[in-house]
Amino acid sequence: MPKKTISGTAMAQGRVTYMLELVRGSSHIASTRKPETLNHAIAEVLEGFHQVHGMPGLGVFRELLAQDVERRGHRGAASAVRSFSPGGVDEADIRLLTLTDS
Repeated sequence: MPKKTISGTAMAQGRVTYMLELVRGSSHIASTRKPETLNHAIAEVLEGFHQVHGMPGLGVFRELLAQDVERRGHRGAASAVRSFSPGGVDEADIRLLTLTDS
């Protein structure tokens, strides 16, 4: 299945709409030092986005987040953001993240 591309307009609108979440999330993810904490940080950021904004916009947010993490000099972490969950985080992933953090 070909990867879905995100329009430039959607990316620009997402950057403005999710500015605060992007700054916080990219800082949190870039500050991690171990693979376990990196995965946990990515899960926290995506779960937080889902709780505030729901599923719409998650693809745009995730790509913008990866770009911002990469700009901070963390290419591996940016790649991990992009590939965190095939097809994005779905409702079952969110429930699992919530259960494991309780």
